[in-house]
Amino acid sequence: MALTKEKQGEIALAFMKEKFRKDRRIPDVESMKREIGNSAKKMGFSKEELYEFMILLIEELTEEFISEVKQINKTGASK
Repeated sequence: MALTKEKQGEIALAFMKEKFRKDRRIPDVESMKREIGNSAKKMGFSKEELYEFMILLIEELTEEFISEVKQINKTGASK
């Protein structure tokens, strides 16, 4: 079964999210700038597109992390 471009994108996004969740580490800005610059050329995307993708990914994961911390705080506060 051939994957559509849309499905490939869904898989890639889910994979990246899981990697960041597992590592619990967001790359520092200098590393990200260097990696985005190198990757943009190799993958055929513009730097701007990769930056936008990373910003969306980091925002979503940050919101998820904040939500987890709030839940822990609620649970811990009731004890």
